[in-house]
Amino acid sequence: MRVLLADEPGFHEGLVQADSTAKPQLPRSPPIWAGSRQEICENLEYFRSYQGGVYFKNDIVRGYLLGAFAASRDLFCHDGKLIISHGGGKSENFVGSKEGRQLRSAQDQTTSDTSVRALLRNYKEGRPLVLLADDQYTLFPYDLSASGYTYVVLGIYWISHAWAECQPTLTNSTCVIRWKFAFQWCEDQGSPWWLTPEGVVASLPEPLVGKTDPDFHCTQCLWESPVVYKQSGMCLIPGCAGFWKINGKEPESLEYSVEFLRLQPRTFEILPTLTPAAGTHQITSSLSCPGWHCTDCGRLSSRFKWECWECAHCQANQPIKWEIRHAKDFWHLRPTNYFTDLRIARKSGITKSLPDVIDMGGGRGFMTRQTFVLPSDRGKIHLITTGPLSNREVDEIFQGYQKQASCGELKLQRYPLRSVRLFHPAIRGTLLANYFSQNSGEPYKYVGETANSVPLDEAPNCVQAALDVIKKRVDLAVKQKSQFNEVLTAAYLAHQKMSFHSDDEKGLGPIVASLSLGSPAVMHFRHHTSGAGQNQPNEIVMSLILRHGNVLVMEGCGVQIHYEHTVIPTDFRIAATARWINPS
Repeated sequence: MRVLLADEPGFHEGLVQADSTAKPQLPRSPPIWAGSRQEICENLEYFRSYQGGVYFKNDIVRGYLLGAFAASRDLFCHDGKLIISHGGGKSENFVGSKEGRQLRSAQDQTTSDTSVRALLRNYKEGRPLVLLADDQYTLFPYDLSASGYTYVVLGIYWISHAWAECQPTLTNSTCVIRWKFAFQWCEDQGSPWWLTPEGVVASLPEPLVGKTDPDFHCTQCLWESPVVYKQSGMCLIPGCAGFWKINGKEPESLEYSVEFLRLQPRTFEILPTLTPAAGTHQITSSLSCPGWHCTDCGRLSSRFKWECWECAHCQANQPIKWEIRHAKDFWHLRPTNYFTDLRIARKSGITKSLPDVIDMGGGRGFMTRQTFVLPSDRGKIHLITTGPLSNREVDEIFQGYQKQASCGELKLQRYPLRSVRLFHPAIRGTLLANYFSQNSGEPYKYVGETANSVPLDEAPNCVQAALDVIKKRVDLAVKQKSQFNEVLTAAYLAHQKMSFHSDDEKGLGPIVASLSLGSPAVMHFRHHTSGAGQNQPNEIVMSLILRHGNVLVMEGCGVQIHYEHTVIPTDFRIAATARWINPS
């Protein structure tokens, strides 16, 4: 295998792209791989970055992703036991915008940049990290895309060298400072998985053990720099007058020193664990939420079904252990320390009524309604609260939801989000919603197409029971007969939430009502970013605490036109939201 070097004639940072036609297929399946960025981030504790290529926590790098835009003199040698890459971002590349693809200028990397600073700390403290690569990484010698391997985990590495150098931009008129890092394979983990059983012959001679070349001592800044290039040693400390100069001149062409590329001896008593822990947690636990590593094919899959983990590649599955959660399990939780029940911004123009106690009739107890009137006749928001004695029916509904979801009768799933690449081009592959949902009745846009909805009269018993409670309480609150033909069930595990949105489906009726089940949550309202005639800043105007058994009613089309909302649960929560959507 030849040394793979991103330094061919005419090379400039950001222009090297993978040429899969010239690469052979992998000789074996990767032990850990994924088809989307989300699958990586939800399964691997050492890489949770949806955007950048360096994931660090507490100023320590846990994972490093090798991607499409290689820099000058990036290197893959010793069969991947030594990888040189630039870290820290600020590369020159093309980005999407409303005007089309535009060139984003490169900038100098500095030691104060968060990614560079964290990588340097790993280097100085000798901390190992995990390297990953995507199918656009130019220097990987095999074609990952041919078999659908979008992301692969390479293994555990340590940083043997770190230095700064100058690299030309696309225009060749200027240079930018790039920090380079030499990642060396940790021998304690065995040979790299991509090598064939017979091994691959390296193009370099067998490496000597240990380093023999002395460092270059700069007479101007008095710092030492590694001798990286065979042409000569030079100062690699940015800010020094002698930085990036050989005999007072900037070098025109450089090659790595063979001595510099020799592998260094190093052992580690403890290395990071690559394989995610097997999921054995209860169905509503946040620990059972993210995903699953399939031991049959190596694929990482996000958990998209409520009742089980399922491999997105080979369809192998594993049921998830479940047990019923009760409302009293969440009574001790406080959604926020800033207020008890509600908070209204001073300049919001929202007025609130005094709480009104209403007899629900039939021996079902009492409910309390508080109404919030929005300015300029934009509508009303009603919060209907009940106590534990009035929530016996709701308690049964909460348990019914869990039972029917765990056996698959209520098909809760995480559905793909739309238009993700438009706003987040770095996120490759499908991006699933951060909650589980099921729609009954008229199709609703947030749950995909018509095929994802079931007729309301065929909905599970728990959904129909929730709709019945919503109707009764809404009728008493707004003092008129309500009509609903759609119910969206959303289930949230700990750390899951629905982002800001408005219920602006075409043909939406004037009333939207939601029943809260499980843990308490905070509901925030803010001005709609695209509201007609809105010049107000996009800040939160009202926050409400939603507890088990509460019904939140949004009355009036103006609520959805002028405001958007989000709900942030404290733990496991289910919400049943009823609407009227014009079938035509």
